Amino acid sequence: MYFRLKRFQTYMFSVKKNIQQLVSLMEQHGVTDVVISPGSRNMPLAQTFAAHPKFTCHAVTDERSAGFFAIGLALNKNQPIAVCVTSGSALLNLASAVSEAYYQQVPILVISADRPAAWIGQLDGQTIPQTNIFGTLVRKEVSLPDPITETDIWHCNRLINEALLELNHHVCGPVHINIPVSEPFFDCSATKIEPERMIKRKLPNMNEWLSAKKILIIVGQLQKAEIEYLKPQLIRLGCPIICEHISNLGNHPNFISNADLILNSTDIEQLTPELVVYLGGHIVSKRVKRFIKATKPQLCWRITNDGSCTDTFQCVTHIMEMSPSNFASLMLAKRDRNYLKTWQKASATIETEMQKIDFGFTPFSIVRQLFENIPSQSAVVLANSSMVRYAQLFRLNDGIEVLCNRGVNGIDGTLSTAVGYATAKPNTPVFVLIGDLSFFYDMNALWQTNLPQNLRIILINNGCGEIFRVLPNMPKNANTERFVMASHNATAKGWIKSLNIEYQSANNESEIDKSIKFIKRQTKATLVEFFTHPTNDESVFNKIQNIKQ
Repeated sequence: MYFRLKRFQTYMFSVKKNIQQLVSLMEQHGVTDVVISPGSRNMPLAQTFAAHPKFTCHAVTDERSAGFFAIGLALNKNQPIAVCVTSGSALLNLASAVSEAYYQQVPILVISADRPAAWIGQLDGQTIPQTNIFGTLVRKEVSLPDPITETDIWHCNRLINEALLELNHHVCGPVHINIPVSEPFFDCSATKIEPERMIKRKLPNMNEWLSAKKILIIVGQLQKAEIEYLKPQLIRLGCPIICEHISNLGNHPNFISNADLILNSTDIEQLTPELVVYLGGHIVSKRVKRFIKATKPQLCWRITNDGSCTDTFQCVTHIMEMSPSNFASLMLAKRDRNYLKTWQKASATIETEMQKIDFGFTPFSIVRQLFENIPSQSAVVLANSSMVRYAQLFRLNDGIEVLCNRGVNGIDGTLSTAVGYATAKPNTPVFVLIGDLSFFYDMNALWQTNLPQNLRIILINNGCGEIFRVLPNMPKNANTERFVMASHNATAKGWIKSLNIEYQSANNESEIDKSIKFIKRQTKATLVEFFTHPTNDESVFNKIQNIKQ
């Protein structure tokens, strides 16, 4: 028999933070009908739902029936319905209803209480592996953390938003949220539930766009084929646009390519945005990420083709499922360009200060001279770690495509990617800028019968993983030199010559220009190995980081 669950006389909620977050976000997303089956582990959930004035609760003892009861409610109300069960076999009893909801495309939110993961498989009662228990029969499944740190709280918030957004994304269907509930869990003494950040999926709001005086656009990694239409549309908007070489946007006064140094040397208050728009894939700069996370703009729009909920800056408010080009073409140009001018002034100051630095014989001078000499219509493949970061310190001429394995950001595969690209584009000079660890890790990429002759490799060999030397607070001793920085005395010369690849080395500043000119005029696969010293490299790096405006 079905009956309406009576409300508790006092409005007291569970003290568990993840339960409070779930209830707050369910209310905001419009999931306010909950079918509840009995149990002890889900007691704090049941108590909190029942005590909340915005929720309507329905008690159904048999979970097999509860799932189908929820389907009936959803079909009648034409809105998502939640069903909440305790741990163990109770969840398995929902499988039939979940499969029906999946194939009938009914939005059912399955909420399962769970035991802490440490007790799974330890002969503890009502304990089974509950994550991914429905496999492909749910549109989304998440298991919430027990939030302790600020990162935990953000993670829990994001997971709940992601799950709730999938209840009706393109098509409706069931979603599963699993909540490990640790003991003690009967404490329901909280008197209120704080509102949580809600992430919405919607189209751009022109009123929000026009009313925001300080709009900052951040463009991540894009393929060159994506930017032909996007670039003029972005310029038209009249906003400052943070973009790195891997965005492939090229140069324009509105493009801020040295944001990392700006944010290290400037009073950021005047640069703080009201609205952030994030297009494209990865960005390299950790400082840009920290800036947005710390300033927490009122609005943060993530533009993505597939509508996925990526929250890079931990403050996204809206997911907009559309191409970057379509977004840019919809928006009106900003008339007030004072915010743009503030960024442009800061960028120009940094460029002036950079010109005052004597780079000596370091990767910085090599990258700068290389970028000044790469011919148009070439391609540059950047290795990860130091190289992709050092490259961002200097301008790159327009018409040059930039590639980098930023999907995972590992050191493996840079040479292999470059060889594959050069093979497919035999008439395009392909310059590879790579450090020693990345090179030696992937050196077998050159072990090919038909190596492309348009390959030009600039290897900067300073005998260690340099990025580890400049990390803040990294201890410097024999152990880190050997096991972290991987110090070595290896050279590429023997391997390169054995493969019949043209080889030249450079050991001082006067040889940089000669070596770059040498590699430019070659008609076969070529490698130039620059032997710099890590101590000098670190010294110049510190000078750059200490630029102040």
